[in-house]
Amino acid sequence: MPRHARGRNVPIVIDLHFIAPGLAVGAHFTMEAAGRLARVHGIRRVLDVRTEACDDEEVLRAQGIRLLHLPTQDTCAISQARIELGVAFASEGLDGGERVLVHCHWGIGRSPLLALCTLVARGAAPLEALAQAKRVRPAVSPSPEQLQALVTFSARVKARAGATWEVPTVDELGAIAWCHLALEPEAVEPEKARAASTRS
Repeated sequence: MPRHARGRNVPIVIDLHFIAPGLAVGAHFTMEAAGRLARVHGIRRVLDVRTEACDDEEVLRAQGIRLLHLPTQDTCAISQARIELGVAFASEGLDGGERVLVHCHWGIGRSPLLALCTLVARGAAPLEALAQAKRVRPAVSPSPEQLQALVTFSARVKARAGATWEVPTVDELGAIAWCHLALEPEAVEPEKARAASTRS
């Protein structure tokens, strides 16, 4: 539904990118955009990982969208327990043919972390998943703490599922996530990488 700006109809634009079939990563959106989220993008499940706000569950439900809130501070890692909950919620939807959106405030760090964990749990190699996400959504730039959470989760998946890929290091992941900051990952200062994972 368009909103009015100075007498003109301005289409509501939702900042999201599908990094894999059915799985999108994005930024926050207004609740007036919920209808568009369902109608245009086909989203049926939303994972909101912000502490600073939370989507209105009733508004989303009215559009046929289920919500899971996993509050996490900006630039911080989502807890492993909440990652497991989020991955299960997202995977259930994907397995049922539903489209899933994971979002935080800017779609840079927290939501990519959870989306990447979902892809890893579903068989993707961590480095390949991150490279694909970065190609599709260049803003993806998890902080060192968030990348460490991905390493930890990946190690658990590998042990559980017997995956053939190697568990990457934070530096190997950072070479992809922070490629816009320096040519060599070891040249990236942790504070600079952390600052790049937010726009606040």
